[in-house]
Parts: sequence; C-alpha cells; structure tokens
Amino acid sequence: MSIYKACDIRGPVTQLSPELYRSWGRILGSRLEGGSIFPVGGDVRLTSPAFREAFIEGLISVGLRAVDLGTLPTPMVYFARRHLQAPGCAMVTASHNPPDINGLKWMVGDLPPNEEEVQSLRKGVDSGEMGKERGGGIREKMDISPAYREWLWERWAGGQGKGKIIVDPGTGCWSGRAGKYLETVFSGAECIAIHDREDGLFRERNPDSSRPEHLRRLVEEMVHREADLGIAFDGDGDRVAFVDGEGRVLTAEETAWILVQSFGEEWRGGTFVYDLKCSDRIPQAVRELGGDAQAQRSGHAFIRTSMIEGKGLFGAEVSGHYFYGELEGGDDGLFTVCRVLRYLEERGKSLAEMRRSCPPIFTTPDLRLEFAAGEQEEIIALIREQFGNYPQSSVDGVRVEFPDGWALVRQSVTAPELTFRFEGGDAVSLDSLVRRFIENLGEVGKQIYETFDREKAGRR
Repeated sequence: MSIYKACDIRGPVTQLSPELYRSWGRILGSRLEGGSIFPVGGDVRLTSPAFREAFIEGLISVGLRAVDLGTLPTPMVYFARRHLQAPGCAMVTASHNPPDINGLKWMVGDLPPNEEEVQSLRKGVDSGEMGKERGGGIREKMDISPAYREWLWERWAGGQGKGKIIVDPGTGCWSGRAGKYLETVFSGAECIAIHDREDGLFRERNPDSSRPEHLRRLVEEMVHREADLGIAFDGDGDRVAFVDGEGRVLTAEETAWILVQSFGEEWRGGTFVYDLKCSDRIPQAVRELGGDAQAQRSGHAFIRTSMIEGKGLFGAEVSGHYFYGELEGGDDGLFTVCRVLRYLEERGKSLAEMRRSCPPIFTTPDLRLEFAAGEQEEIIALIREQFGNYPQSSVDGVRVEFPDGWALVRQSVTAPELTFRFEGGDAVSLDSLVRRFIENLGEVGKQIYETFDREKAGRR
C-alpha cells in the first residue's frame, strides 16, 4: 500500500528515508513566507530523530525558522503552534502503529491536510518540484513543556482531583510527563505510573490504547492497588482510554457520553462532530441537551476539519480521539483526562458511577476482514445493491440504516481491509441484525459472522 494516506503519511520504515522527509520539509516549507515559524516534534520511535532532523533541514533550506521541539506528544506540537502563533507544524510519528511503521502529521494554514494536499505532496516528490532554496533559514531548539504545563494548570487549576490514578503512557510520548503534569494540576491526586519509560520498540505494551486486550496490566494494577481511575495513552499521546475503579475498560462511546454531559448547557446552539462508527446514543444525548450533531468520515483530519469549519464545541472518534473547539478543533489526551477529572469532582461521583449512568450501548467492535482492493469495491457495491430499499449514507463507505439499528462497511486507509461495524437496540436485536445483514452475502457473510462470533465470545 502507498505511504500516502487520506490525510497523512504512514508506512513501513523500509519505504521511508531521511531524503523523503527532507523533500517533504522543503515542499511544505515553500508554501509559507520566508522566516515563518514552524515547530517540529517527533515520537519515541527509533527512526524518528533522524527523520525529524531531515525534515527540519528541508524547512531551513527554504528559509523557514524551524523550531525543534524534540521528542514529545503530538498534542504538545499543536500547542506549540498555538502558543507561537505559527502558520504550520509537523510531527514525525506513526501514532498507535507498531514500531516498524513511521509517518508524518502536519498542518500548513488553518486546516489539516486533505487527500488532494497529500497527493500534491506526493507529486512534488515524484516530479522533483520541491521549492526554490531561500536564504535566512534558521533552526532553534525549544522546550515547550513549561509553557504547556502552565497553560494546563491555568485551564484546570482549582480542583483537587482526589484519588489514586494509574497512568499508563505505554512507553510512548507521555512517559515521564503525564503523571507529573496531573499531580501539578490536581493537587489531591496520587498518580502511579506504569510503562513509564520511553521505548521506541514498545516492548512493554502495544502502542494502540484503543484495544482492551492491550490494557490488561493497567486493569491488574487498578485492582491490586485499589485505584479510583486508570488512563492509557497511545504511542504519540493524542488518544486516551479510561479504566474505572471496578477494573472496567470504558468504551470510547461511554467516555464520549461522559464528556458530552460535562458541557451541560453549553450545548444550546453547540455542535457535536462524530464519526459514523459511533453509537447513535451519543448524538442522541447531544440533541437532548439542545445541541446539533454532525456525522463525519472516520479519521483525525476529517473530524478536526469539520470541527473547525462548523465551529464545533466537541467531537469524538471511537478510536479514542476527543476534539475541542477551544483547541482550534484539535484533540489532546491529557486535556481530556483533566476535563473528566474536573467533571467527576464537580458531580461528586466516581468514574464507575458515571459509566453506569450511561445508556446501554450495543455495538460491535470493528470487524476487520482482509480483501484485495478490487474485491473491496465489489463487496461494497454488492451491499449497496442488496440493501437498496433501506436508507444509506456514503459519507464513509456505506452505512445502512435499519429500523432496529445500522450496519457500516468501510475501507481501511492503513491496511488492505474492510471494516464492518453494527449497532442494535439490545444484544438480541444486534445478533438478529448481523444475521439478516449477512444472509445474502455468501462467503463474505460467513466470514463476517465468524468474526462477529469470535469477538462476542471474547467479551464474555
């Protein structure tokens, strides 16, 4: 598969090189005026320092003021962009992917890149049109962490945040930071960190925090230490997952529901942006509070762009990204933790109590099946035809609306897979919906149900 994805760059390190990063730095830097500030960071992967260095060299060659932020979480790079009022920024990272993958996230201007801009970058490299060299480019190193801590404290100061919190950075970018920052902001919190040393090989824990099976040690520590709350970040620190005091890993929808409630009356006239994989219970909760809800294609850049253009108050993606209007539509895993802690304190409730007040949600996880590109198109076309009598959405793949739920099939942007997801009114109707959906899909339907059955058995 191509390293040029729908809204960023990501691929095996064997397909990447310092020369490519240098070229990307030149092309992106040439789109800005000479002397423009451009902060750059990188994650903990072993290849990230060399790639970050090459990208900075590219920026300097076209006359930019490149600010080397070093190794740090992605949200801190976007904070640096806001803090420095920079017209662009970039992060060398592959987020939650395995250590043999790397990539690049960036912003030039007011919006994240779209597919056309990603392909423009690709064409620039292929054609050798990388912008003219300009003099005056400089590099400076900056530790943005003091400014970030001060901003976090000013935003959330005043709360005690009492209780014992287990913090799991997963040896990623929040290692050595998250627990300390939380104790600074919430003076009554006791933070105990696990997997808290940077390791670009992620030998202690998978960097994908959205999968409960990767959080088993966190759950064990919660139970062993009788902790009140647990948090886990992904590799670059923008995603976050929660574990309550009963050792239950919250689904992304349960976390989103709690966050929706935290805005209260702010929803009157406010907009919620969510991806089509999200349970209908969450936009329904927003509407009950007086807000508007807009569905969007899955993907960080798509949700953030919609947040910016629609002036969204809050946004959520079931992968564990949570977006805020006050962050210029962006997301920040630690900011989300602070918001949850403050809301729990205001309500005088534990995370477990808030989770139990969430309406029951009956969705499947992503059911991933591998198919060649041509097969994927044929399967999606078949599903459109088979369910032509039902309302359908084409925002992201095809989502079919049934009287008792919905079914979604979409193409993965990172792997040769189709992702299937379903929601029903209860466990029985969910099983019935999946059975009806696969009825006329032959071998594909059989594979879908076998995957669904395995996932169901794993959750028992």
